[in-house]
Amino acid sequence: MKDSKSIISHLVQQPSMKKYEQVRCYDRLLSLLPKSFTSMIRFVYTKNDTLFFVLNHPCAKMEFNYKRNLIKSLLKEVHAHFPECACLHVNEVQAFVTNQKNEEEALIASANSEIFYAEQATGAFETLCEDEKLRALFEAIKETITKNRSC
Repeated sequence: MKDSKSIISHLVQQPSMKKYEQVRCYDRLLSLLPKSFTSMIRFVYTKNDTLFFVLNHPCAKMEFNYKRNLIKSLLKEVHAHFPECACLHVNEVQAFVTNQKNEEEALIASANSEIFYAEQATGAFETLCEDEKLRALFEAIKETITKNRSC
């Protein structure tokens, strides 16, 4: 009977699972990078033989420029130790900072957008107006204040 590891490796070698194999290779590469650096990486993808790192902060781009040679050498090590990662045909490594928020960050920002303040006024003021229209407006304001105060 085959073990689960051999079954998974057989399934992953099929052409329909090529993207999944790439994702597994990306995860292996990211696991070899320092934890402080991987926390600043949103995701990784390849396009036209270029490996792109999408970062979440401008200082992560500076850090990436310092670690570019490390990433290239780790990529060669991944190719050497994991032959299934040969599907990553990478000639160049680049990074950029995205200005779009994660779905989680967008949900947090939208949840905190409505701020409710309790009514501070008591509505205890005298209406000393002679004009009936103004007196009616002041009374309407007083009623609105007392309604909002009770809520």
